[in-house]
Amino acid sequence: MEDARVAVSDRSHDRSGSVRAVERALRLIEILARSRAPFSITDLTIEAGLPASTVHRLVQSLMSLGYVTQHQASKRYGVGRGIADLNRAMLLKHEFSQHAQPYLERLVDETKESASLAALYGTSIIYLNHVESPLIMRVSTPVGTLAPLHCTASGKVFLADFGPELFEEVVRFSGLEAYTGSTISTRDELVEHLRGVERQGYALDDEEYEQGARCIAVGLRGSSGAVSAAISISGPSIRMTDDRVPELAVLVRSVADEFAQEMREP
Repeated sequence: MEDARVAVSDRSHDRSGSVRAVERALRLIEILARSRAPFSITDLTIEAGLPASTVHRLVQSLMSLGYVTQHQASKRYGVGRGIADLNRAMLLKHEFSQHAQPYLERLVDETKESASLAALYGTSIIYLNHVESPLIMRVSTPVGTLAPLHCTASGKVFLADFGPELFEEVVRFSGLEAYTGSTISTRDELVEHLRGVERQGYALDDEEYEQGARCIAVGLRGSSGAVSAAISISGPSIRMTDDRVPELAVLVRSVADEFAQEMREP
């Protein structure tokens, strides 16, 4: 009988230990997902209130599953693509993206270009909603797609809204990879470019992420005043010409302002 009681006690201990490990792992994922900036092990240890050895072990396990990623230069950690995959089903039902649908459809109807809604996801953007152009030659960004900040119009909208410290942290973590010959790949050039984004009230991806494609994005500001999402249109550069960009930008800003106003209303 004593052996049986010991066995039951051991199983209960194993289960409680497993639950505790899961809770701690989910706590780390939540911390990383909610933050705009990446974390060091020390930062995570303080934020989670856990021993450094525990945090390090859990982070390594989450990295192996794709839920956490580490930037080799800074050695800091952020959310991985695995979390985006888990979120796809939720994003399809996301209240914000559902409300955006008629505004995106309106943009497509008036511009004949594809329209998207994107949100910040760690140190990337993630597309929450997308309505494709009716034209054969079009730009497509499926829901759940992750994209970099520095060379996408929606990403630049967020970067322009960051404070100096957060901007520097994100750039160090993510780097400035050159995706095309037009990608802004130096810090100083990006800083100057973002000043222009602030002045003009919209961001332009001028074939910086994909050759032959342009995108115009405007930030949606919530009640706090911070950019909470970005609405954009994308299309081939042969249609989104230099002459047409200012006109399209005015339209995107107008629709974005209406949408933001709706979302702020009780």
